[in-house]
Amino acid sequence: MHMNLKNNKKHRKINIKRINFNSKNLSIFLISLSVIAIIIGIIFYFILSKSDQDTVNRVVINNFKIKDNYDYIKILKNSILQNTYNQVLIWILGISVIGIMGNIFIYFFELFSIGFTISSIINTYKSKSVVRVLVYLFPTKVLEIITIYILTYFSIKLSYKIISVCFFNKNIDLKKEMKKYFKVLLICWIIGVCISLLSTFIDPILLKVFTKTQ
Repeated sequence: MHMNLKNNKKHRKINIKRINFNSKNLSIFLISLSVIAIIIGIIFYFILSKSDQDTVNRVVINNFKIKDNYDYIKILKNSILQNTYNQVLIWILGISVIGIMGNIFIYFFELFSIGFTISSIINTYKSKSVVRVLVYLFPTKVLEIITIYILTYFSIKLSYKIISVCFFNKNIDLKKEMKKYFKVLLICWIIGVCISLLSTFIDPILLKVFTKTQ
């Protein structure tokens, strides 16, 4: 019995060591997950019922209209608050033992939503959809994808290190790691503010310029 317990502990340690969270593997995993999530989002839209698609299409058309009472300051404020909330949520999950699964789910959902929206734009505007997809993606959505990728990447790495310290007695300087992790949040928050500025002031201009002839 005593020997079996020792063997089980040894086997558990070997299994943990086999989990390789190096930079290359994690990058490949997140990039692959991005592609899969976007594809699933695209497919999911087209398996909706016609009435559900029509509802989504109306929302898309409404989002691509620039209202006369467009309140720049209010929209900018709301955008910054929303981006900050999303980033802080991912960041906080990264300093917990559930951070890996939680942030993988959030990352998948964000990319899934982008794929879903792309499908709805294509179905709504048909042959005129290419320009609108480009306006939707560039530059704000591309920057959002980059930001959430960076945050998710570092949050998963930190969460894994915390698990390693708490449950497998690995020698990791968590104080040093937290300093780096806070810098990541600060950089991503600054990018998030830039995204809010672009989506509030530049996206409407791009929308008017590139879709007025369509």
